[in-house]
Amino acid sequence: MNFNFKTIITLILAAFILTGTAFAGTALASDDMKGHDMSSSDKIGGLFHESMVDGFMLSYYIMDLRDQKDHDQKNKAKKDMDKPHHIMVYIMDKDHKPVLEGKVGFLIKKGDTAPPQKAMAMYMSKGFGITADMKQKGVYSITAKAMLGDTKLMDSFTHEMK
Repeated sequence: MNFNFKTIITLILAAFILTGTAFAGTALASDDMKGHDMSSSDKIGGLFHESMVDGFMLSYYIMDLRDQKDHDQKNKAKKDMDKPHHIMVYIMDKDHKPVLEGKVGFLIKKGDTAPPQKAMAMYMSKGFGITADMKQKGVYSITAKAMLGDTKLMDSFTHEMK
């Protein structure tokens, strides 16, 4: 009887240890996904430009959607995306508070021969985002126009895709 009791206790402890390890692995995996939580205050993509316009701070972030890890059959479709670049602009007002309402539009040009891309941004993740085609290497001219109530902001800059 003593042998069976020790065996049962050993099995129970082993189960707790293994279960604890599995839960710890789950916690680590969820920590890795924090940056992808669209409802969080984290920015989407990598910062590629910042501007000050009339006391407002505009921070631009870009993410290549083709670089997303995807373990299903959609990998080839991602490589052939028409507009694989997600561009976000986050706007802070003169009091350093995020601007959460407004209309934002983008005009993106590459050289004089390519047709310009025009897109109205959608509000998401405390910023305004679009998708664009910046697959070709070279310098792109990006203009953003924001209508924030009675305030109109215009910002232009260039970005080189390598």
